[in-house]
Amino acid sequence: VIDRVMKPERNLDFAPRAVVKRGPKGATVLSRDGSERLRFEVATEHMQAADTTGAGDAFDAGFLAGWFAAIAAGRALPATLRQAAVAGHKAAARQLSIPRQELTLG
Repeated sequence: VIDRVMKPERNLDFAPRAVVKRGPKGATVLSRDGSERLRFEVATEHMQAADTTGAGDAFDAGFLAGWFAAIAAGRALPATLRQAAVAGHKAAARQLSIPRQELTLG
């Protein structure tokens, strides 16, 4: 596992697309199509997080929504992946900026 984190390209041995979320550092997006490989970094703006609960799930949901929208619009693969990653970061930023009250136990 550490090897895949240190060398995210190794994820492409298991799937044709991979996104490695790096928290406040953004995400690494990877793709392979035959022998062609694509890697790019998507940076995020620094923000003060009210609560990090659900940020990863929000990123995933935004990424998938952006991915499907870009595919439906007929965008090329690199543009599709970029649009999806940006959509994921926007969704996570919304989640991070909403303060929530803690649930009371009991």
